[in-house]
Amino acid sequence: MILLVEDEPLIRMVTADALVDAGFQVMDVGNATDALARLGDTAVKFEAVVVDLGLPDQPGDVLARQIRSTWAELPILIASGRDGGSVTRLFNEDRKVGFVGKPYTGTVLIEALRALGVMADSSGQSHLKT
Repeated sequence: MILLVEDEPLIRMVTADALVDAGFQVMDVGNATDALARLGDTAVKFEAVVVDLGLPDQPGDVLARQIRSTWAELPILIASGRDGGSVTRLFNEDRKVGFVGKPYTGTVLIEALRALGVMADSSGQSHLKT
């Protein structure tokens, strides 16, 4: 399951569709508060989180640090239309955090997840490559 955190409804819908088309299961939310609540639900196993930098309730990089502090091994893909240099520097030692610039295609998104070791299988389940 991929958790998609994107506040823009159209981008969230298109991104979720691209992930589903690639074979992933997706849960999507529009803010950091909902993302943390979903991540705290032990009934769902998330394989990765895609986080927009410009969230309404807190910056995406702050959310990513919160996620990292609680779920240390969970891959995080940060997406933004802004320059990713400062975000990349924040997480430069963390091989489980990636960046993708907006606008991105479904192919770019899937390749960025694959670079983090996250892939979908034919059953629609995502898994971490070990």
